[in-house]
Amino acid sequence: MKRSTTLVALGIAAVLGIGFAFASGGPKRTTVHGIGWHDSLAEAKAEAKRTGKPILFLSMFGRLDEEMACANARTLRATLFKNPEFAKLVSTEAIPAWEMVREVPKIEIDLGDGKKVRRTVRGNAVFYLLDPNGRVVDAYPGVYTADDFLPMVRESIRTLVGKSTADVLAYHRERGAIPPPTRVTTGKMMMESPVLDLIGAEAISGATTPGEPGMDPERRKFLAAAARVTDASLTPMPSRLAVRSALGSDPGSLDSASVAQEIMKRDSQTNIRRVRPVVHLFFASLKELPTTLEARDAILETILKIPYKDPYFGLRDVMLPGTPGE
Repeated sequence: MKRSTTLVALGIAAVLGIGFAFASGGPKRTTVHGIGWHDSLAEAKAEAKRTGKPILFLSMFGRLDEEMACANARTLRATLFKNPEFAKLVSTEAIPAWEMVREVPKIEIDLGDGKKVRRTVRGNAVFYLLDPNGRVVDAYPGVYTADDFLPMVRESIRTLVGKSTADVLAYHRERGAIPPPTRVTTGKMMMESPVLDLIGAEAISGATTPGEPGMDPERRKFLAAAARVTDASLTPMPSRLAVRSALGSDPGSLDSASVAQEIMKRDSQTNIRRVRPVVHLFFASLKELPTTLEARDAILETILKIPYKDPYFGLRDVMLPGTPGE
């Protein structure tokens, strides 16, 4: 029975383009579309020290090898990960590694007769660039097209890896800016906002505090910039409104695939033009380069407003009397 279950799991993984590096004395990896991602950041750092390569570290909600990981991780897996130039980047220029921040919330509607609708809410995905010494030198929140992502990361590798802390911080300081009010993750909004509307969830504003009097000016500037960024997927809304909101108009004759491609291009450009300048301000506000945990708090909590430390993920209000465990 155990052998049969294993074969079924491997068959599902093959369909999804997911592979597994079983324990054989070497580093454990999860393979997706031919890319073997280190399961352990410590092992990735050891390889980086040995080879002199930087690490491209994917931080996400849910597992890299599960069908229903967070929406943006699924989008990256279905698009960027399949790009041959991305595969080249993480096989010859950088070391790929990943982590699960926490499980992603899943909502299931059982329609009977074996028919079920499954969706995820909350969560996101962030790439961090670490130099061979394990220092975080840059970060890329959200989804990107290959045409946007590859030149951006390669510039960071060329400009930041091997440089002093002062040089890295100066690079970010030159590129930081306070954006106009900006809604991000509109593609994720199309998938998640209707589900939140269906279950009666409340919107999360996630306003960023402007800081205390006497705060370092660079830190205050970062917080002011982060306050301009709103995660659109945190707001419940009906499906039709979510699509119009993401596109700026009715989809008209566009099919669902064309709508998805257009919205991903827009999200990618928004992340580059509006979110990345805020990331630069985060680094510019520092005296030393951050750890991965420090960078995670700044990106997920302060910029993206994701309540990932809340056990209920901001969904406590939808738990009705009689909910199991209450």
